[in-house]
Amino acid sequence: MEYKIVTSNAWTTETAIKVLEKKVNDLMKDGWEPVGGLTMNPVNGYVYQALIKK
Repeated sequence: MEYKIVTSNAWTTETAIKVLEKKVNDLMKDGWEPVGGLTMNPVNGYVYQALIKK
């Protein structure tokens, strides 16, 4: 099993989330599965998503 954390940031939280959605959707096409929900750091505007690949 592999584990990966994908990150994104942008000028706005909304844009950062849209960029992360694109990254996660692309990885899901390659067999990666999201684990848990989205995490956000309000200090620097980064959003995170953990994924696994079996």
